[in-house]
Amino acid sequence: MVKGKSAHFAAKFWLGFNSFVLLFLAVNISTIGVELSSHWPFLIALGYMVFMSIYLSRWAHWKVIALLAIGLAAVGVFGLELIVGKVNSGMQPLAITHIALSLILLIGGFAQLKAERRITEI
Repeated sequence: MVKGKSAHFAAKFWLGFNSFVLLFLAVNISTIGVELSSHWPFLIALGYMVFMSIYLSRWAHWKVIALLAIGLAAVGVFGLELIVGKVNSGMQPLAITHIALSLILLIGGFAQLKAERRITEI
């Protein structure tokens, strides 16, 4: 019984952790929107927040897969832009922060999948 409760707690912890990271990513994207004076980053940040509210509503396997896809896409886009040099010097810290948070989100998503797998095994 204790093993089942600890696995359930671990899954809930990773769910909260990942939603917290999504919140930081949305704030980072909004900051990028301020720097660029563009409305597109605000719409993307709103999309992050909408996904976060759906993500927290109930656990489902597809939500974690979407979470991993979001993290991987963000790492890819911002990483490519940094490598190619399309990010100006004022935006580099925000891009690096976004890559770091997205990597943390990827790790958290994999940890949540692992914790959920433990629950189903019990």
